[in-house]
Amino acid sequence: MMMENIGLNSEIQAGGKTFHVQTQYLEADKKITANVFEDGRLLTGKSVEVVSETPAPEMKVLLNRLHRETSNEIEMLFYISDKVRTIQHSISNNKLGLVFLKKNLYDEAIREFQSALDIDPGFMEAYSNLGKAYLKKKMLQQAKEIFEQGIKNNSLYPDFHNNLGFTHYLLNDMKDAVQGLLKALEINPEYTDAQLNLCIVYLKSIVDDNFDKSLPPKIERMNNTKELLGKILEKDSIYKPEYITKALERIEENDYQKAHEALELCQADPDLTFDLEIENEFYLNFMFGGKGKDDSYIQNYTDQLTAMIEKYPEFPDLRNSLGIANLIQCRNLFLNALEEFRSALKINPGYKKAAKNLKLAENDGKGFLILLRAILK
Repeated sequence: MMMENIGLNSEIQAGGKTFHVQTQYLEADKKITANVFEDGRLLTGKSVEVVSETPAPEMKVLLNRLHRETSNEIEMLFYISDKVRTIQHSISNNKLGLVFLKKNLYDEAIREFQSALDIDPGFMEAYSNLGKAYLKKKMLQQAKEIFEQGIKNNSLYPDFHNNLGFTHYLLNDMKDAVQGLLKALEINPEYTDAQLNLCIVYLKSIVDDNFDKSLPPKIERMNNTKELLGKILEKDSIYKPEYITKALERIEENDYQKAHEALELCQADPDLTFDLEIENEFYLNFMFGGKGKDDSYIQNYTDQLTAMIEKYPEFPDLRNSLGIANLIQCRNLFLNALEEFRSALKINPGYKKAAKNLKLAENDGKGFLILLRAILK
């Protein structure tokens, strides 16, 4: 059945800003898509697939639901930001900054990472993320200074060298770009991001006919690139293999420009099914957004993690996040059990078995709750 394109538009106020939320169904794509704009700039979006046979009334229900969810997410994000501002907890600031960064809200991300560092000047991950936020905002000199300061604080943190190297590349300084990326790989030879970045730099230097004697010879750069790309193909990563394969094919054809373009696309178009940021959003909603006892929300999160683990079984971060989520589910079941024991005693105050179970659970369960609290901190 043919269906005219349908959509919703609304403006929301959050964080002292005005955001425009546009949700529409386009029959050709068979998707409902919700996008968030600020001053005409696309910030973030999400889509759900629908079958073309979906009746118009049901389609409108789905569209309204996605529109409402997207609007609520933006409002909740700034609500959480206000709550985080009232506490001194660098981990929460860092996680909030990552969520802002994912949604291309650069100023908010920079503010949160800086707040994390104000609380904990030794928080290396926040240093790295602050530099990345400056990179995203095209503030290359500020990013460079942050990564250099990070290296002064901890020279063995490979992210700093990788990101500083790539910043030098963006500044067209190939010598320092290569040095930084090689240092990152010296610290962690399996660092996939640094491997890909080094390939991008090597190919760009070949395309530009860079004869800088500080760089390895052209044949060495080319062979090193092929070797690194082969390693990336062999392991699970966020990078889509079709781009890597295309780059290798173009190298064999001596078309280094096309090979370089393929790797830049590879970097810009990661596998969206692999999204470690969902852990940050879950944490913030659990701790500050009132989702602590929302069993369906927690179950949906564990389902997402399980699906990701099936595709990427060798990523320890995913399994660690699932372990924490399972502990949270245990906590909620434990709290439900306490309520059932109390309900039993309310019905029958003389029920000794329920009284005994409640006392044991309350006493012995404290250790479990302390454990979970320590893990989440």
